[in-house]
Amino acid sequence: MKIKPSPFQIFAFFSAVLIGLALLMPARAFATGSADSIERWNIAMTDFSAGLPLFDLPPFVEMRAYAMAHIAMLNAVKSASHPSSASSTSVDAAVAAAAHDVLVAEFGKFFGSNTPFDSVYTAELAAIPAGTAKNRGIAVGQAAAAAMLASRANEDVLGALNAPYTPGTKPGDYQPTPPTNFVSAAGWAALSTFGVRSSAQFRAPRPYSSLRSLEYAMDVNEIAVLGKAGVSARSSDQTAIAFFWFENGSFAWNRIARKLSGGMSLMQHARLYAVLNAAMSDAIATTLESKFYYNFWRPLTAIRAADTDGNPLTVKDPYWEPAFITPPVPDYPSGHAAAGAAAAEVLSTLVGANIPFEHTSTTASAAGPDATLTRSYDSVNDAARENAFSRMLVGIHFRRACTVGLQQGRDVARYVLERAPFMED
Repeated sequence: MKIKPSPFQIFAFFSAVLIGLALLMPARAFATGSADSIERWNIAMTDFSAGLPLFDLPPFVEMRAYAMAHIAMLNAVKSASHPSSASSTSVDAAVAAAAHDVLVAEFGKFFGSNTPFDSVYTAELAAIPAGTAKNRGIAVGQAAAAAMLASRANEDVLGALNAPYTPGTKPGDYQPTPPTNFVSAAGWAALSTFGVRSSAQFRAPRPYSSLRSLEYAMDVNEIAVLGKAGVSARSSDQTAIAFFWFENGSFAWNRIARKLSGGMSLMQHARLYAVLNAAMSDAIATTLESKFYYNFWRPLTAIRAADTDGNPLTVKDPYWEPAFITPPVPDYPSGHAAAGAAAAEVLSTLVGANIPFEHTSTTASAAGPDATLTRSYDSVNDAARENAFSRMLVGIHFRRACTVGLQQGRDVARYVLERAPFMED
C-alpha cells in the first residue's frame, strides 16, 4: 500500500519535535555584533529557524532555501563588485535584494507572507543612502535572485516532500515508525543539487553485507542499550551529547560558522556561506537518495522485529522505544551526520581545521535540569563526529548509518569546494 503524507502530517511531526524540546528550553537570543550584510542575512535566517516552534520545516527544506539565498547573494556581490560597476553600485543593497527575493519566494510556498524577511529587507534598505548606487544595487540583487529562482522554477518542493511511498515487506525493509506512521521526502532526489552532479553521485555502499552479519548484530545490540528511552546504559555525558546535537543542523552549523569566521571580508563571507549551505544541502540530498535507494529499517522497527532478521545474536524487544522521536525517513545513512561533516569540511578548508571553539545548543536542556548547555571543541571535525554519533545515542540511527553519513558529507563537501560553479570568480 502506498503511503502519502499530507503537509499537515509533515508539519505536525517536525512541530512535535520542536515543541517537545521547546517546553524544556529557555528562550535564547543571538547577538549580531558588528556583522556585515551577508552575516546579517544569515542571522535573519537562523532567527527565522529558531522562531518556528509551531510550524517548523524539515531541515533539508531550510538548507535548500538557505543555499539558494546565499548563492544568489554571492552572485550579487560579484556583480556589484565588478570593476565596471563597483563605484556606482551598493553591494549591501544588492545583497539585501538577492536574499529577500529568494527567501520570500521559497518560504512563501509554506507560509505565504507570514515571514520576517520583508521587514528585514526594509530595515536593510533604510540604512543605505538613497541614490543611484542604491537603486543599481537593488537591480543587481533582484537579477541574481531571479536567476536563482528561474534555475529551479520547475521543481516541486511540496511534491518531493509529499511523494507517495510503498514500504517493502521483507525483514530489513523500512517501515513508517510510530507515533507518526508516515514517510516524508520520498521524492527529494528528483530536485536539483547545487555543487555535485546529482544526489546519486556519492551514493552510499550497501548498509550491511547481511542482516545475519556480526556487524549488524553489534549495531543492533549497541543501540538497543545506548539509544533506549528512559533508563539506559548511557553515561550522563552521552545523554548530554544525544540532546545537545538534536537541534536543526543548518541552524547549528551556520551559527558555528559565524563564530569562527570573524575578520573575514564581505566577499569572503559571501563565499563561505554559499558553499557551506550548498554543501549541507547537497549532503542531505545525497543521503536522502541513498535512504530511498536502500530503504533500510530504523532501529525502532529492527529491535521490535528482531525475531525476523535471522540473526541469532539479536533479541526482540516489542516495547523498545528510542530516546527521541524517529524522523519519517529510512535509517541509512544519517543525513544529520552528513550535513555536519559537510559543514566541518567547508569550515576546515575556508576558515581553519584546528580552531578551538565553544557552541551553545538550543536543545541541550532536554537532557535534564543539570544539562550542560555549552560544550567545547578542539576542532570542527571533533564537533562533527560528536554530532554524528549523537543520532545513535538518541536511538534513531545505527552506528553504521552515522559512520557512512560522515564520509558522505566529507566527500560531497570536497567536491563542492573544488567543482561548484559558483565558487569561480
